[in-house]
Amino acid sequence: MLALIDRGWIEVRRLAPWTSPSGQNGSQPGELVPRDQLPAILDDAANWEYPEDGNWIGALTLAETEAGKKITRLSPEEMAE
Repeated sequence: MLALIDRGWIEVRRLAPWTSPSGQNGSQPGELVPRDQLPAILDDAANWEYPEDGNWIGALTLAETEAGKKITRLSPEEMAE
């Protein structure tokens, strides 16, 4: 995963609250977790436990970057090049 981060394809973020235009509550990628803090954060099991109340706010999530979207959206022809 760190290699994907170093290539700029993904980021690790904490989930933040979000309200849809229709008023429904949810979550979205929020605060960026700095690269230099990742090893310690990923090593801490508390960051990977499922919350009993179902509240995922603050949990870790992977977010694809614009550079990552270019890689994952290649056509078969582009991939063959």
